[in-house]
Parts: sequence; C-alpha cells; structure tokens
Amino acid sequence: MPDLPDTPPRAHLPGRRWPSVSIVVVNFDGRDYLERCLGSLRRLDYPADRIEVIFIDNASTDGSVEYVRSAFPEVRVVVNEENTGFSPAVNQGAQLASGDHLALLNNDAEADPDWIKAAVQVLDLDDRVACVASKILRDDRRTVDFAGGQMAFYGHGFAKGNREPDDPSDSLPRPTLFASGGAMIVRRELFLDVGGFDASYFAFFEDVDFGWRLWVLGHEVRYVPDSVVYHRHHGTIARFGYPRERYLLERNALATVFKNYGDEMLARTLPGTLVLALLRGLADPDTELADYTIRDDPSPITEGRVSALTGAHLAAVRDWGLSLDTLGAKRYAVQSQRKVDDHQLSRLFERPLLPNVPDADFLRVFEFVLNAWNLREHLKHHGHVLIITADRLGKRMAGPAIRCWEMAKLLSRQHRVTLGTTAAPELEHPGFDVVQVNSERIDALLAETDLVIFQGFIMFFYPQIAASDVPVLVDIYDPFHLEGLELRREEAPVERFSTIKSDTRILNQQLERGDFFVCASDKQRDFWLGQMTAVGRVNPATYDQDPSLRRLVDVAPFGLPSDPPVKREQVIKGVIHGIGEDDFLLLWGGGIYNWFDPLTLINALGIVAADHPDMKLFFLGSAHPNPDVPEMRMAADAYRLAEERGLLDKHVFFNPGWVEYEKRADYLLEADLGVSTHFEHIETAFSYRTRILDYLWASLPIVATEGDSLSRLVNQHGLGLTVPAENVDQLASALRRLHNDRSLYQTCKANVEALAPEMTWERALAPIVDFANQPRHAADRAGRPAEYVKAQQLIPDRSASYLARRFYDYYRAVGPKAAVHHARNFLRMRLGR
Repeated sequence: MPDLPDTPPRAHLPGRRWPSVSIVVVNFDGRDYLERCLGSLRRLDYPADRIEVIFIDNASTDGSVEYVRSAFPEVRVVVNEENTGFSPAVNQGAQLASGDHLALLNNDAEADPDWIKAAVQVLDLDDRVACVASKILRDDRRTVDFAGGQMAFYGHGFAKGNREPDDPSDSLPRPTLFASGGAMIVRRELFLDVGGFDASYFAFFEDVDFGWRLWVLGHEVRYVPDSVVYHRHHGTIARFGYPRERYLLERNALATVFKNYGDEMLARTLPGTLVLALLRGLADPDTELADYTIRDDPSPITEGRVSALTGAHLAAVRDWGLSLDTLGAKRYAVQSQRKVDDHQLSRLFERPLLPNVPDADFLRVFEFVLNAWNLREHLKHHGHVLIITADRLGKRMAGPAIRCWEMAKLLSRQHRVTLGTTAAPELEHPGFDVVQVNSERIDALLAETDLVIFQGFIMFFYPQIAASDVPVLVDIYDPFHLEGLELRREEAPVERFSTIKSDTRILNQQLERGDFFVCASDKQRDFWLGQMTAVGRVNPATYDQDPSLRRLVDVAPFGLPSDPPVKREQVIKGVIHGIGEDDFLLLWGGGIYNWFDPLTLINALGIVAADHPDMKLFFLGSAHPNPDVPEMRMAADAYRLAEERGLLDKHVFFNPGWVEYEKRADYLLEADLGVSTHFEHIETAFSYRTRILDYLWASLPIVATEGDSLSRLVNQHGLGLTVPAENVDQLASALRRLHNDRSLYQTCKANVEALAPEMTWERALAPIVDFANQPRHAADRAGRPAEYVKAQQLIPDRSASYLARRFYDYYRAVGPKAAVHHARNFLRMRLGR
C-alpha cells in the first residue's frame, strides 16, 4: 500500500514492522460526515505504508462518492448500484482488502490517533485474540457509546456503559462477547475463514452474532479502552422508519440465538425467546386486539387493530421461520466446529436476564419464562477458580507469589478468581479476591470452586484438596525436592535423607492426585514424565486421551508483562553513593540463594574493574520477602568476599532488603546488563531463572552461566553471552566484551527486544487458561476420584513418637542447639506458618 499523497506524514513507530491494516468505511448518504471521518484516518499514529482505506458506498445520492474521490484520492472507492446493507458491504470490503487486519469504522465516527496502534499491539501480543473491540465515545468525548458488549439470553445485544460518563481509570483490556461493528479490528483472514458478518442480516446484531461465533469457535474478543473512536449519531436508519428497524432487530436476534447456542441451551432458551419477541411487539399501545375467548356472545370477530410496529414483530418471526432451512445449515457450520461450551460463555453475556421492555404484561411473562425453563440457574456462571500459594502476597514478592498473582490477573479476565495464601495477604486487586487460607476455611472455599490450582506444599497442608472431586491443576514449575538437595547440603545426613524422602513423597502424592500439570520447560517436562511414570500416571488411559501426554502435563513457564516497563523515579545511578549516572551497571535481579554463584561474579568484576572503573554491580535482593524461608549462607559469603576484595560499596553494592514488585522497573531500567551465575548441579539443570525474564522485559543484554533453560535461550537468540560455571576468567572476558563492543551490545539488545513479545504472561500461561476454560478430570481419574486417591494416604505419620525419634536422631548427630533450631524450622514449614 503506497504512502498517502499530499497528506501530513504519520508517525513511524521504530523497532518493528507493523502489520498492515485495511480500514473499511461503509457509507449511505453520509456526505456531511466524511471529511471528519476520513480526515481522522490521515492522522493515525501508524506507519502510512501499512494502512489501506476502502470506502464502500451503498448507492448514495448526496454526492458522497464524488466528494471522496476529489478530497481523498488515496482512498479506494467501491460503488454499489443498490443499498446492499451494512453486513454485505463489510464482507465486500473484507474480500477486497489486502491487510493483515481488517478495521471497521462508521462513516459518522472519528478515529483517535492511537485507535489502530492500541488494537494491533493487543492482537500481536496474544494469538488467541481474534478481534479487538474499541471504546466508542460520543461526540462530546466524555460520554460512553460503547465500552464492551453485553447480551440477554434472547439474543439482543447491548452497549455496556451507554450514555454513562467515561471512566478514564477503566484502562485494562478485558474479554467481551462482541465488538461494535462501528469500531472493531479483526484478523482479516480469520474474519473470512469464519464466514464474516452474516450477509442476510442487512444491519443490526451482525456484530453480536460474529463475536459470539468467534468465542464458540475458540477465539477471543477483547475490549481495549485505549483504542478509541468518537461517534456522531446521524440516524441513517431513521429515514426507513422505526418498524423496519425493529423488524431487523427481532429477526436477527432469533437467527443469532438459533445459530450459536448449543443443543441443550437452545432447547431451553428458544421457546422463551419466541414468546418474548411476540410480547415485545404486542406491547405497542397502538395495537388493540379483540377478546378472542369464547363467551356467551356467539358473534364473530371481524376487526382488530395491529400497528406497524406489532406487524414488524410478526413479520420477523414469520421470516425467521421461513429461513430455518438456511439457518440450519449455518447452525451446523458453527456447532460442528464448537470449541467452547455454553456454560463457559454465559459469563460473557453480563446481563443475560435483562428485560428490555417496561410493559407490565411483558415483565410478568418475562418472569414466567425464567421460571418455566429454569433460566436463572442455567445462565448463572459457575466458573470459579481457586489458586493457592504458600508464599506471601505483598508489595515484596518472590517467584511463586509473583507467578500466582499474574495467573490470577490473567484468569480473572474470564473467571471469578480467588487467590489464597497461607499467610495474611497484604495486597488487594479489583479483579479478584485475595484471602488467607487456613484449615477452618479450606472446606468452604473448595465447596464453591470449579478448579483448584496450587503449588508447593499446599496439598500437604490441606489434604481436603486430594479428597475433593474438584479438578486439580498442579503447578510443578519448582522441583523443590531437587532444590532441597542443595539447600540442605550442610545439614546432618540423617536429616537430609529424611527431607528428600518426605519431599519426594509429597510430590508423588500430588502427581497421583492432579488432573493437569504445568511446568516451566520441556526439559522439566521430560523429568516430570519420568516421575509420573513411576507413580502410574503414564498409562493407557492418559495415553489414549492424548498420545503426546500434553493433556496431562504441559509447559507454562514464567512470563513477562505485556506492557513495557515505565520508569517513575531514579533509584540507583546518582542516588546510591559510589554509583555514578554514567557508570556501566550490572544488575543481579533477585535474591542470593545457595545454588547461585555470586562469588565467581564478584571475583570477575574485581578483575574487570581494575581497567574499567565505571563498571558497578548491584544485587537487587538480599533478604527473602518470606520470613519462613531460611537465611542463605551464600548471601553472607558474597558480602564477605566483596569486603575482602575491597569492592564493597565501591564496585559491589547490596540492597539490604527486597524491591517491591511494582517498583522493580525503576531498577531494571537503570541497568546496562543483567547477570545470572550459578553452580553446575542438578538444580541448575532443571531450574528456570525467572529473573532473566525481567531482563528481557527491560531490554537488557544478559551474561549468564551455562546449563539452565534460560541460558540456552540466551545462546539460541543471541541475547548476550554465556560462560561455563565457576570460570572467573571467561566471565571477566564476557563482561569486558559487552562493555567495550557497542556493536555486539546493540545487537544483543535488539535481539532481546525482538524476543520479549513472544514471552508475555498471556502466551506463557496459555495451557493454564485453556484448562481453566474447560476444567476436566484426567482420563485415568474420570468418574472415580475416591477409588483412585485415598485421602488418608496423603496424611503422613505425625505421631508424637515419630517426631520424638526424629528429634533424638538429629540431636545425636548435631547437638542440642542445632537440633532445637531445626525442629522449630521443621514445624513452621510443615504447619505452613
């Protein structure tokens, strides 16, 4: 598509090639509005060579075509000899378009400069999003016209927020049933593949039908408040009269219901939908029906008065009935490809039981319909997800809590979510409940839950999870039994053997009970499949369900936010004494645990700093935010080494606490290089260094030790340099290269920026989202949870004599002081305190 001639240049957004967009504007006698509409498209903040505008004119007689050809020569004009209607004209434009995406804009609307850019960013970040619904404001730019789609069970769609004041704080994208046909952006090929708008609708509710169909077929429609257009109503339909409008509304609503409900819900909703369509028409006061009951007076009824509006409803039902053969074929095309059931989609209706006529008879019958077909119960959304972590949920969070927090944010777009923690929560979120879980509360939480997601020791603390019949998703991204081998390396052998035995038993019980599992990498998945085989979960039932076993265990790694990091204040350079504003800053983006190797890094930095005095190293976290996590020897060793080498507070700096999760961007954006070094052992091989995801988010080149999953990512995509474990000289050389070689540095940075959009939370957690949309029991557990898992087997022996024997053995091995200290930690961990 060529640059527009003689127009102001649009902003070209650097660093990427933006998808091409074809904008279709359908017009019928809208000459007075076209300068404003088409002129706004020249001001879009989007590369000009990626925009195509197609103007479909439906036989206008007001000079629209001549005006557009003269004033907007860059616009492709298509003239129809008759008014085909809105739906066929949109399909016509989609067929002619060449863009990756198709955008629709009313001819009486004005596009905000960010309209397309904001929508395309969402489509690019999440492949499941097929269509973006734009926010539509009225011409005063303060009043809402459309802020998402809502629908009643009888097929009438409503514009959420219509006529209400705009709320600028409502800025988060969210799922919605449909986008308004007056302002939407959709993947063009997919639009055509699913049949586009139903051309038989002519106008009205074609957007409701299309959005509902997308969801049924497994795609998502997302409302994006930053994608804005401004709408001036000019009442094109008014010239045809209100009865014709009502005819189209009622006929099309019946067709929409008939095509998109599954068999069970169609049988439950269609009778009432037909009754209410007739009652809405009969509510017109200009209609007077005679008394058709048979009484003593035998005289026949010879007249009555039926208004044009009532006749429109009768004609709508008649014509819907006459088209059932054609509609049946369309229904089959949708239902034969259905991916999501009605139960999951009913939450998107938002107002399923809304009556839309105030007439007293209509409201009384509406209530009868709800009761006769038990619609309140069947349209109530039951999608409640319970996520439980033992980590603390506060301003300062470690990996497990962050993962659950982001999981809750993502799932709450489509489900009611409760995020539970064993400690008192310090955070709230408007999209989901955050609660403390304890033994008194767990039964009530499980009773109202459709899916449980947990990680760590949670099922050990609450064996009620194992005994319940609720589908269970186990998050095993952290193989804590391998982690414990290194964490407890300095403890007495008897305790180390006891702990690994206990940890493995706890994990095996989770593997026996879970219905679906997620881990952080394919390497981890291979490991877990081995352990699952040992406990009998790799069997004919799970294999026959899916020979790849992805329906049993899949990969859902850590992710990074979709939105880029935003700097709010200066926190390191020029703020911390000893770190200048122009220094080259290395960032250690997390805690210092025993399986990490900060010592080699500090020694390497000592070598490099001798001839590069501007190189500084900042450790982002020293003390873990969860006080139940024991202190790490390695943190003290790192501090001691920096002091001994004369580097402390000169080239090596430690944050004494833990940075708040929402403030980490300030630190990341001041860094020049992200570093992660570790030892070579089993924990390394199966770990997933979540801090490296933050480096990607902040576009930081990376220096890392070889051996874990993300270091392989660094090599594969050229994100930085990797070095062997504990090799001071090679690490020093890598730091020097990225400091001195600006070409290499910029190449790595560009590679990071290119990869980051592929690793967002939306993409990382897709298997969890998919399972939450349709939770199920595993193939080898379906229908027999009590037989498969015995709850009493999941409660380990905690008798007083058992604990006493363990304490005595440990006392003999390490002495009284260490034994008492360990007993305290043991009880705190096992009791979840």
